[in-house]
Amino acid sequence: MKTPVLLILAAVLLAVALAGAGARQFAIPETQPLAQTGQNSGGPNSPAFQTLIEPGLSVGPLKLGDTRDRALQLFPRKDEDQEWEDKCGTTLYWVDTDNRNGRGDLTIHLKKDKVFQIESSTTRFHTAEGITTFDPPEKVKGAYKDLLAYALLTAPTPALGDRPLVFWLDKKNGIAFALAYYPAQHKRYVYKIIVFAPNKTFCPEGEKTDSPKWQQIPPYSLELPSDLAMNRQ
Repeated sequence: MKTPVLLILAAVLLAVALAGAGARQFAIPETQPLAQTGQNSGGPNSPAFQTLIEPGLSVGPLKLGDTRDRALQLFPRKDEDQEWEDKCGTTLYWVDTDNRNGRGDLTIHLKKDKVFQIESSTTRFHTAEGITTFDPPEKVKGAYKDLLAYALLTAPTPALGDRPLVFWLDKKNGIAFALAYYPAQHKRYVYKIIVFAPNKTFCPEGEKTDSPKWQQIPPYSLELPSDLAMNRQ
């Protein structure tokens, strides 16, 4: 499970990033189209570093099925990075300290030393449609059809707006968008873009989808239905 140190770090990073997002009215400049083919060389700050999120396949140069060693080669561990075990396996947490648009992070989930889920919470990476962290849900809805919606009924945290996370999910293609709440703007924003193997295991925030905390809600919902909201009070 996440340690208190991790929660403090995540809160600080998100508070700083969200402050910048508020000033920009969520108009994050789209990531420049860097090279997206071929082998990575030189690490995350290299001009050749891939930045594309591909559903069911990869985030940047890191692919589903890659080994732990490959993940650490692409994203070398720093002092602020962490690792822990949870219900879904092993998690590597890499802080994107050098991102020109502000700090973010990358979360890599492994089972038997193989990557099975990758979560981008940094503007370094983007989908083919240009969707990245801090973008509005409307941009996701316009680009992705037939998404299902779920709520994760774990205890909300101040860093994520003190409301449960909402997920828009395409299990068939292996992509999900986690939506957090920004109180100052009174709206949701893309907190994470998650890639996983199509029709395979998906672990939202270290929870399994057979957990009672994982509840389906109407498609493209941004808040909990009244019955779920009342049950949380």
